[in-house]
Amino acid sequence: MTDCVLDITLPVDLKTQNTGRGNRWFNSAKIRKQYEDSLADYRREPLEYPVRLEYTRILGAKQRAWDADNVALANKQLQDSLVALGWFHDDSPKWIPVISYRNDSTQRIHGPALRVRAFRDD
Repeated sequence: MTDCVLDITLPVDLKTQNTGRGNRWFNSAKIRKQYEDSLADYRREPLEYPVRLEYTRILGAKQRAWDADNVALANKQLQDSLVALGWFHDDSPKWIPVISYRNDSTQRIHGPALRVRAFRDD
């Protein structure tokens, strides 16, 4: 495994969006903007190489683990906001070829939160 080039825990409580989304672009854009505004202090320069991302949803009190696809769905607007905040050039496979999703129930005292780790992939 390559070196971890980014490891940060963000104060984010992902909300499930597995409710039959339909044509709700406006809602997705609103959620992305809310994430971007709340994480404005986390602005950075984009990584100059492709990375494999690992998102870990740190559960808070009384939260249940989700299937990986639910974490991925809830995380989409957050990932778009991280692109807007300069973390990545974009979220295409050229820059982010692999993304994995996990739940962590062992750190509930620190949750809810989202740990983002990036590993160089070139």
